[in-house]
Amino acid sequence: MEDYAHDDLRLEEYTEALEPYVGGYNARKVPYQVFVHDQKLVGIVVLSEEPIRLIEPIGTPMSIILVIDYSMPIDILQEFADAALRMAKECNAAYSFIDIPAEHDNLVKHFMSIGYVEMAHSLRMLLDLDDYEGESSTLRYVKVEREVVGDFIEDLMKFMSGSHDNMIDIVFGNIKGLPEQFIDHWYNSTSLNYVYDKDELVGILDLSPQGLNIANIGVAPEHRGKGYGRKIMHYALVTLKERGDEQARLRVHAENKKAIGLYESVGMKRGRSFKALIWRN
Repeated sequence: MEDYAHDDLRLEEYTEALEPYVGGYNARKVPYQVFVHDQKLVGIVVLSEEPIRLIEPIGTPMSIILVIDYSMPIDILQEFADAALRMAKECNAAYSFIDIPAEHDNLVKHFMSIGYVEMAHSLRMLLDLDDYEGESSTLRYVKVEREVVGDFIEDLMKFMSGSHDNMIDIVFGNIKGLPEQFIDHWYNSTSLNYVYDKDELVGILDLSPQGLNIANIGVAPEHRGKGYGRKIMHYALVTLKERGDEQARLRVHAENKKAIGLYESVGMKRGRSFKALIWRN
């Protein structure tokens, strides 16, 4: 297996195939290493610095691992894993992170055998919106103003409590300490909403413009079991369909049976599950 720096001219023949994985890194001039076996792309190791305190303070050396071809022989993928960890250690990275489809159990086990631990086990859920029809509701949805984003984050963490997903606590626990320009970017790139039943705050809804477009949904602990989650989901699905999205997508912790049951009740189907693994120096 060979590896090439991001600016190596020998990678030009792979430009189109690499774009979905490295387009954002190229735009931000973030360095990475590309691994190739038998003239086929295996994966990418991004060696950079924590940009917005997702896990560690801004500027902390870190590594992100991306597997491109899971159909590679397991010994090649294991060799890639070993090389990725070696590079993280050589760069004195504080942590190395990878999200692996759970069906690739042999690769998950290998990463864990070399020092990675499970950070989260998530399930992707999807719904094609072509024939979706919502349900009527009297709930009110109020756009969150920029000046109260800090309060919204506090409410979001409270309303999403019990999700089994410690990544939520880590990521949103760090957001309030980010520089204002990063909070501005997050606020402007998503749709944050408070949900009211008359004058009572009952939930929150965060819709993203792309990717997992139902980013966050939560119901106040004192209002759970009253059907609000289902009503908010119907509103989210209708909103996505009206803005032109062909499919609704979200991420849920694989052990959060209540949430999975809610999403299935509005027609969403289970997709792939992923194991988020992290190694810490």
